[in-house]
Amino acid sequence: MIFAGMIFQYNEQTQSGLIMLTDGTTKEFSTKEWIDEENVPAVGQKISYETIKTGVGVRVASEVDTKETSKELISVEEHTQKFIDLGYNLVKDTSSTTTRTVVLRSFATGESQEVIITQEGSEVTISERVNGKAVTS
Repeated sequence: MIFAGMIFQYNEQTQSGLIMLTDGTTKEFSTKEWIDEENVPAVGQKISYETIKTGVGVRVASEVDTKETSKELISVEEHTQKFIDLGYNLVKDTSSTTTRTVVLRSFATGESQEVIITQEGSEVTISERVNGKAVTS
């Protein structure tokens, strides 16, 4: 299960802190649970709190690779649910004969984030915008 949240306390000396999840619960974490290899924990970061095989994994939520063409056969519904689990809200879900577009938005930590999931045939493309600007990998 994946939960969205934000780091609201972090002590570099003890390498531990507190996370507030979107449902209002708080969780303690340490760098032992930090699975993000590109970022270090910091107060105010929007995070993803995941249950994994070894316990819990915490990482920056925007690290999710949201700009890629899916090589696997993952449905639009599965992608949509992944972003809902990260705290995004479903804004629009439209379909035509050849294209389906799903738009999700999040307004956490003072940033406006938008994810657009587009399915054309069997190809699913995901793009992300932060404060109106496209995010590039």
